[in-house]
Amino acid sequence: MAKSMSSMSSVLSTLNAAFKVQQKPVTQMPPPLLMVGAKLRPGLSARQIASRIISRQSEAGAPVGDIFSEDNNISEAMETIRIQEIVNAILTEAKVEITIPPGIQVSTIGVGNYGAPVVSQGATTAIASGDGIIR
Repeated sequence: MAKSMSSMSSVLSTLNAAFKVQQKPVTQMPPPLLMVGAKLRPGLSARQIASRIISRQSEAGAPVGDIFSEDNNISEAMETIRIQEIVNAILTEAKVEITIPPGIQVSTIGVGNYGAPVVSQGATTAIASGDGIIR
């Protein structure tokens, strides 16, 4: 039998359940480390991922290499296809959205009277959002 939504406490418990965090979020990376670390990452490679999975199949007791015939191992070929499709979906369909919180320090340079540069210091006052891609 479904819970009645007639009482305020049942509405609140339903809302709390909807926003309940199942596990603790990861700690944010310091911006300098994020900036440098992002440039060092090579990007996703379906072939490298599939190769690592295939090389570890023996850990699970799965047969590896050419088995039962002179043809390629169908299981390994399917693993490669599977990973290629997963990586392709991540690279072409995933969406990355970011927010920039209020209070971030900003510096601006503009042109003042008679063409003289004007430098301003300030901070963001609202939440800004942006988009990105996974590579």
